[in-house]
Amino acid sequence: MKRQVNDILETLVTAAIVLVLLQTVTEDILVISNSTWTIRRVFIYSGFVFDLFFTLEFLIRSWNAICRRSLRRYFLLESGWVDFIVSVPLLVLTSGPILLSTIRGTIFAGSGTLIGLLKVVKAVRMARILRLLRLLKIFRRIRFADSVMVQRHTVRIITTAASTLIFSAMIVGTILAVSNSNGVEEAWLVEGEAAALELEEISLNEPSDAEAWGLSEPSVLLLKEGRQTLHAKYDGEYLEDYFGPGDYSIKQAGPYSIWFDLRPTAVSQSRLNITIFAVSLSVVLLLMLTYSPHFALTVSDPINVMMRGLKEKSYNLEVSIQPDYTRDDIFRLATAYNDIFLPQKERSQSGVLDISIEDIGDILKSK
Repeated sequence: MKRQVNDILETLVTAAIVLVLLQTVTEDILVISNSTWTIRRVFIYSGFVFDLFFTLEFLIRSWNAICRRSLRRYFLLESGWVDFIVSVPLLVLTSGPILLSTIRGTIFAGSGTLIGLLKVVKAVRMARILRLLRLLKIFRRIRFADSVMVQRHTVRIITTAASTLIFSAMIVGTILAVSNSNGVEEAWLVEGEAAALELEEISLNEPSDAEAWGLSEPSVLLLKEGRQTLHAKYDGEYLEDYFGPGDYSIKQAGPYSIWFDLRPTAVSQSRLNITIFAVSLSVVLLLMLTYSPHFALTVSDPINVMMRGLKEKSYNLEVSIQPDYTRDDIFRLATAYNDIFLPQKERSQSGVLDISIEDIGDILKSK
């Protein structure tokens, strides 16, 4: 019964991993395609639910590991560190604050602090791609070769390669967050500062002056003086349908308030996320399709054949020697197994072999 419950939970987690990967990519695609705020808001809510789910899963797995006194093994050897990175930090630093901002309708005040915040959030959001490594649990159920060693080594090498790529991108993103490098966010900040300074230096005596100034600034959504709207790039219905709390910011310039369009910064972030996701997925699939069969062919298959030959009296299959790898230790051992051990085994009449694996080791040392 307990095993059935565990299988159901593992299936549920696997399904959640697949769904959250689709949710992450779709959320970025919706941002790039300028989808309506109503649709994007649904994906913001679902992102929070997934992060909460994975956080609870990590806490439960950690508690079970503590009860078994194997927390270190879970965290270091069973990819517990991946479970942590794709759950708690994302919930606390990304999806949780974004959900609260969405519910409360919080808007950004235009400042340099906003730019740093957006960059840090961008760097943290890259950790979502690490869920690709959690997806490797699916491959553990695929018996590419009847060997736990193949599965373990495959998961280890893919995890190392993909996590190195993703962490490198996160580190670069964090460095950019605290540097003065140019980018979409900095361009927005410079343009906003210039627009505010210009507005303070000119006088808008006529409604046409405000309209002309607003049309000259592509990033300006609204220009208001108190409650009065002097310029609007879009009508009210469009603003309500396509703009959420995090899609615009307000900057004061004397008696005027300028509403700026922040969507280009979000589009830049989403394009980066999709690029890293595509590259990471390509690395995972490429290693899965190339390294797994290579490891099985050159390591686990020869070992399995020799182990069966040593254990089973009637098993006399020779190890297939790969011509390109004859100098590898495993195939040197396989050659001794084929040429010495198997003939001795066939000649044995009593069922007791007169050669052991230690003898094969001595033969290899003499070569």
